[in-house]
Order: sequence, then structure tokens, then C-alpha cells
Amino acid sequence: MKPSQDYVLVLDEQQRQMRSPELPDISSQYPFIVVSSVEHAVEQTRQAIPCLVILVGENHAWFENQVKALRHSSQSPSMTIVALTDSASPRWNASEKALQLDGFLVKPLTDDILVSLVQSAIVKQSYRSGGWDTFSEPTQGQVC
Repeated sequence: MKPSQDYVLVLDEQQRQMRSPELPDISSQYPFIVVSSVEHAVEQTRQAIPCLVILVGENHAWFENQVKALRHSSQSPSMTIVALTDSASPRWNASEKALQLDGFLVKPLTDDILVSLVQSAIVKQSYRSGGWDTFSEPTQGQVC
């Protein structure tokens, strides 16, 4: 079955951090697909591009490799990619821009935060896939 684009892809090599039972409200609104390898993640994105990708891991170099593979897979600009980290031990540093991440998702998570993030990712995806990547002045008779 091909998922809709309003789904969340979780790339967690050990599949230990995020499971649907831990997110009962959000997982009923937006499907979560958990994969354990970047190969499975790339295969999944080729079927349907997720609105949001959450990377779960401990290793900064691992994040970098996964982001590169996902960004080069297919129509990647429309995906929002975030890395999960813990508020007690954040894993970001000054070189985060080099990772090509869109941001960090900081635990503890709440349904409100996840719903807001997914909705933002959906808007970003529709904005970019609609060809509205750049701002242009309206022409005469055009409504904004």
C-alpha cells in the first residue's frame, strides 16, 4: 500500500525510541512508519515522500550520512528532516548547518508539539511542491 504524503517517517536503526503506542493521539491523525535502515527509508520515500522525517540516534556522523542519503534520494526539498535529541543531553553543536537538518526535535515530546511540527511540515511540503519556492510580485489582476 502506498502511504499518503501526510505521513511521518522515523529512521531509527535500533527502533527503540519512538513507537506508535507511545504516541496514541498523533499516530491516529498521521501515520508513522518506522524503518531501521537508510536503505528502507530511501525505498519508502520513493513510494511516497513523507512530510516529516525524524532521525533517532546517538551518533553525529550517523545523522550526517542519513541526511545525505535522504536528501539525494528523490524530491527531497519537500521533506522536513529533524533529529531527535534529549533536553538533558542535547546533541547539536555549531556544525549543525553542515548536517542539512531542518531542526531538532527535543524530548520530552508531547502530542501538541508533534502535531504542530507535522502540520508545519505539511505546509512546507505543499508550499514547495506547489512551485512557490520563491516570492514574486503579483501581476496585474492576480490575487494574493
